[in-house]
Amino acid sequence: MLKQPEKIEIPLSWGSLTGLHWSNPGAPRVLCLHGWLDNAASFIPLADHLQNFDLLALDLAGHGLSSHRPEHSRYYLSEYLYDLGEALDGLGWDSCHMIGHSLGGSLASCFAAASSKRVKRLVLLDSVGVVSLPAEQAARQLRLSLRSVRKTSSNLRNYASIEEAVLARQRNTELSDEIARLLCERSLEKKGEYFRWCTDPRLNWRSPQLMMEGQVLDILTAVCSPTLAMTSPALLDFLGADKLEQRLTALTNSKHVRVSGHHHFHMEQPRRTAKFITEFLQ
Repeated sequence: MLKQPEKIEIPLSWGSLTGLHWSNPGAPRVLCLHGWLDNAASFIPLADHLQNFDLLALDLAGHGLSSHRPEHSRYYLSEYLYDLGEALDGLGWDSCHMIGHSLGGSLASCFAAASSKRVKRLVLLDSVGVVSLPAEQAARQLRLSLRSVRKTSSNLRNYASIEEAVLARQRNTELSDEIARLLCERSLEKKGEYFRWCTDPRLNWRSPQLMMEGQVLDILTAVCSPTLAMTSPALLDFLGADKLEQRLTALTNSKHVRVSGHHHFHMEQPRRTAKFITEFLQ
């Protein structure tokens, strides 16, 4: 059984990022990045099957136990990329392998395209590139962004128990009870007799601009790191067969594995997922 991870905190210029570190000095370093509204606990099931690595799972800004961005800041994609560079500097890691799920995969692929020497090998879990938008939907996206920013975040819901919060999280996902609780426990704080999300509500604000598909393909083409892309039927449904195939083709130095299950297959099928990752990274 894997030892318990060390809780870490990495100071940044604006706050700090927290995480879980399964330290294994001398082993290949792996940085794990979770999906939107998840946290570092997303990689706890997988870590038990990746014991040959020095594994560190981060809470992204505004997620888990990491700092919320300053009052007048936003959670745009580029800001996360600057955080990653600063976090690696703080850790003293010149380079490492990266594993990213969903949003974390989008960030990892962009970071690999921009800082190729820092990412040795890249593993994308149900993520191939960032969310894109056709040019003719630009004005609509601006309208939605302005509306989302005006929504109040002061009336956060209180939950009488962690179990109640778990049920709320499961309403829009296919997460099992065990997996949903694992994520919720790291995203909740106790306020008096109640539990409340500690995730920054501003994460629900829409970005005013999204990339067009041509820009996404250009970034993926720039990824030099050998890449393993593992995709579920959920990503196929989200992107469509043609767009997914074009993105995979853009990753010229890559291997593609189709898996069964839902979007969080790395949590529900950790042993099988870890087998592919271990073979690829080693």
